[in-house]
Amino acid sequence: MSLDAVSPADWDKLSTVDRYSCDSFTFSSHGYDLHIDNELVAEAFASLPKDEQSILILRFVLDLTDEEIGRLMGMSRSAVQRHRTSTLKDLRIKLMAFMPEGG
Repeated sequence: MSLDAVSPADWDKLSTVDRYSCDSFTFSSHGYDLHIDNELVAEAFASLPKDEQSILILRFVLDLTDEEIGRLMGMSRSAVQRHRTSTLKDLRIKLMAFMPEGG
């Protein structure tokens, strides 16, 4: 088979992307890491209190339920839900502040 016959989609399957620790920002909770490549997103995430970072990491990296997160963190399910909801709102506001007018 000639390399000329390889489609762009097949080339994508054959390629790899090197990732270096200096290319992303890492946040950890309960032994699991969240890697954020965008500096502005990482800065906004870093400004959150550690407990709120943990809730988001456990929810979106480990895909845990609010009840499971609550057991790990010693909180009720409803408290986790309130923290998660308000933290996502705060994060959205912080990120919108970085956006040019009109989003």
